[in-house]
Parts: sequence; structure tokens; C-alpha cells
Amino acid sequence: MSIAKPQLRGLLASQIKKNLIVAGVIVTVLVTSTKFLRNEPRKKAYAEFYKNYDPDAAFQRMVDGGYMQCVEQR
Repeated sequence: MSIAKPQLRGLLASQIKKNLIVAGVIVTVLVTSTKFLRNEPRKKAYAEFYKNYDPDAAFQRMVDGGYMQCVEQR
């Protein structure tokens, strides 16, 4: 009985192939989870915010609060 010989020929190529497959799966999972767990809720929140946003009222609040130095306060 002899010990099985280790694979020496093509070892690097097989390791690279395995690593590329694993990396591809990990990247796919991460991109998909980022899209659905982070980006979609943010897009929904921004859409909801700008649906009711009044830029003139926001500008007037900034003027009244003294944040705009180029505009005279009332």
C-alpha cells in the first residue's frame, strides 16, 4: 500500500478555476444583497421625500433661519 501521490501537474490551474468560481458566487450574492437591502429602500425613501418636497418653502426656511448670507432677511 502506497500513499496517493499529490496532484502536481495542473495544480495552479485547478486552484485558480476553483477560486474564480467561488469569487464569482460571492460577488453575485453581495451585489444582489446590496441592491435589494440598501439601494432599493434608499430609492424609495428619496422618491417619497421628493414627492412632497417644496423647494420654495425650504429656501424660505433657510432665509428665515439666517443661513443665506447673500439674501436679505425679512
